[in-house]
This record gives sequence, structure tokens and C-alpha cells, in this order.
Amino acid sequence: MINWEIALAVLIVGLSIVMPIYYSYQKKIEKQKVEQALKHGREVAEGEKIRVYLNQINETFRKKTK
Repeated sequence: MINWEIALAVLIVGLSIVMPIYYSYQKKIEKQKVEQALKHGREVAEGEKIRVYLNQINETFRKKTK
């Protein structure tokens, strides 16, 4: 009867140490994914702005050469 109580106590203490580490690691990974998605979104937005600006320049040049 004492052996299973000791094993149960060791299991509970072990899980109380491991679980917070696991959850903090998962939170860190999720945060990195969100930041990566935001960074990608910003890069796409900047690329769109550049594309629109270049199209405006091309249109003005085409109007001048007509």
C-alpha cells in the first residue's frame, strides 16, 4: 500500500513540474506562428503597394508617350 502511494506522489510531483514547461513551450510556439503570419502579411502588403506604385508610374509614362 505504501509503494503505490509513493509512486502516485512521484507522478503528481513530476507532472506538476513538466506540465507548466510543456504549456509555456506550446504558448511560445503559437506566438511565433502568429508573428510569422503577421510578418508575411506585412510583406505581402508592402509588395502590393510597390506593385500599385509601379503601375501608376507605367500608366503616366504611357500617357506621355502617346
